[in-house]
Amino acid sequence: MRIHRTALLVATTAALALTPLTAQAAPKNQAKEPTGVTVSKETSTDREIREYWTPERLKNAKEYTPTNRGKHTTGPDAARTGSKKIFASANAVKPKTSTTTTTTTQMAAGEIAVAQEVPYTTGPSYSIVGKLFFKKPGATTESKCSASVIVSNNRNTLWTAGHCAHLGDGSGSAGFMNDMYFIPGYRDGSAPFGAWSVKYKIVNDDWMNNGDSFDADYAALVLNPHPTHGKLQDNVGALGYYFADNVEEYEDVYAAGYPGEGYNRTDIIGERMYYCYGNTVDAGPYDPFIDDRKEMDCDQGKGSSGGPWIWGKSTTNPRIIANFSHYENDPNTGLRADDDVFSSEYDSKSANTINTANTLS
Repeated sequence: MRIHRTALLVATTAALALTPLTAQAAPKNQAKEPTGVTVSKETSTDREIREYWTPERLKNAKEYTPTNRGKHTTGPDAARTGSKKIFASANAVKPKTSTTTTTTTQMAAGEIAVAQEVPYTTGPSYSIVGKLFFKKPGATTESKCSASVIVSNNRNTLWTAGHCAHLGDGSGSAGFMNDMYFIPGYRDGSAPFGAWSVKYKIVNDDWMNNGDSFDADYAALVLNPHPTHGKLQDNVGALGYYFADNVEEYEDVYAAGYPGEGYNRTDIIGERMYYCYGNTVDAGPYDPFIDDRKEMDCDQGKGSSGGPWIWGKSTTNPRIIANFSHYENDPNTGLRADDDVFSSEYDSKSANTINTANTLS
């Protein structure tokens, strides 16, 4: 149940989960980076990443929970007037190389806050969302999150949570996740559409330096071409996007991911894709200049991090308007407080992130 609070948050905010390898200082990317965005190039080759991800490592990867989460470090935007401003948008695309007919899923009437399993299909529409595996810097175990294919000039880009790409602890280039590996349409350990390795990781500096989940918990990942199948977008299509400031309330939103847990749930273990469906609201209606997060009723937990919130899933133009970022903990018990989930605000910083990805290949 959604209950708006008139005071600042008193509960700590626990971020949803993620994935794998060792941290090394990554070389600077050759492309010009917009102000406030950092790019890291993966040091491992596509072949090395593929060889690393054995079936055993994929199976044993754990949902990632960062230690620094729920921070809000930036003050009010003096330029805001409360009016809508569109910073970046693009329409969804269908796959180029597949001959399979893409079908849309008609949603049931009303809200679906108790996550349901996404019906499995071999069609491309199922594979736009997938599991993201990686190794945290200095870790000896593997981690995992969720991600989705987003429209890009290079036709080979993912959208996920910032905490799935970087520690968010101010460690600079050393804090980026390593050996990142994406399996679209993952199901019960299988890779029905193949797997792609990550070449570039792009995060906003407010996340990288401060772990700011209110304003910057998102990331773009540019992939290496698949040795056989080429560009991922050509194979499975891609979600469009709509990044607009002062627009937090959307109707008919489809939120998908791979939860390894859920609020008051014991029946989900991270091996299958789940979805919630409903409307988003402004998480800070009484403090719009400070808290412009999106909020939705959904009981998905760790592992869903980075999964897309899709506006228009049943139309010909499904677009990302948010992503799973975090939920609130009860300050007394330390446990999750309710079934509310949150996404960071999407504004000029998110636009810079995807625009940077569009310059890379």
